[in-house]
Amino acid sequence: MTITMAKSIAGHDKTEVYVVIDEEDDSVLLANGKNRTVASPKRKKLKHVQLIKNIPDEVSAISEVENDFKDLWIKRVIRIYTGLMTKE
Repeated sequence: MTITMAKSIAGHDKTEVYVVIDEEDDSVLLANGKNRTVASPKRKKLKHVQLIKNIPDEVSAISEVENDFKDLWIKRVIRIYTGLMTKE
């Protein structure tokens, strides 16, 4: 499974990192596992998010082992991604 992540570039959640759980015509459904869960995802237009194309190997490895869109998994993926990005 390939994981798709996105960073919000507009709105009150600007700079928030999400996992894309579904794509529609001109919008995506986003979850972060905390306040935006899989049961109630955030709908955002594609022009208001920046898709993250270069997913680090550590995050890709998790998605291959656990390829389930559950809140705990999403929180883990985002925590690892943001931790890796702050080290650079």
